Amino acid sequence: MSPPFQTFVFLDLEATGLRDDRPRVTELCLVAVHRFSLEHPPGGGREGPRLPRVMDKISLCADPHKLVCQRALELSGLSNENLTENCKPAFDEVAVSLVNGFLQRQAPPVCLVAHNGFLYDFPLLRTELLRQDSDLPPGVFCADSYKALRDILWDPQTPQNHRGYSLAALYKRFYRRYPPVSHCAEADVSTLIAVFLSQASDLLAWADLNARPWESTPPMYNPSPRKPLRTSQEVQNGGTPKGQVKAVRSSQALGLG
Repeated sequence: MSPPFQTFVFLDLEATGLRDDRPRVTELCLVAVHRFSLEHPPGGGREGPRLPRVMDKISLCADPHKLVCQRALELSGLSNENLTENCKPAFDEVAVSLVNGFLQRQAPPVCLVAHNGFLYDFPLLRTELLRQDSDLPPGVFCADSYKALRDILWDPQTPQNHRGYSLAALYKRFYRRYPPVSHCAEADVSTLIAVFLSQASDLLAWADLNARPWESTPPMYNPSPRKPLRTSQEVQNGGTPKGQVKAVRSSQALGLG
């Protein structure tokens, strides 16, 4: 059993494709909410749920250096073209430092929360961290809101169990409308926080009992040996390492450049 968590950091990733495609991250959002704000929610009105006023946020887009599949493009709106046009670097050591610094600012113990996190978000983030020979700070835990809400809401005596547990379906169940925006990392995190608030007492108790240590999360796949990629500084300077020339030509051949 883990100690009562003081900070819950809600996470969502957008990526180039599904698990079998060895995806790369194209967008990451983290929003940290203290336990006090989850135990004392601000309520809501006709316009929908109100999120806590005190929240820390970080949102990053990243050039995946991998072709974004058509379905991911249609859902997220992120493409190789628009990420390149906006000079976004890869998920690099600077991004890792930002994520770790963000987590270290939060009151411990810290628990990451992602919907379907055990299957997708946590393993993919672990892979991207390993690609940079890094990891999250020690003492971080993680909890999957999909698994938690299935455990909490499941009742074999009622037909509600068959409504589905996607984030959009849960939001509609609790707020009688679909979320206004989906498949944007920051919007999906806002939806996740709203869903969490609707069952906050049960979810807090579930996380305290069932959250897993971050280090127990297996990577989605073992990343290939690191290759020279454009760093954040090189993107700002407009430079392209020699190792990138072949990749640039390949992108042009694919119609990405």
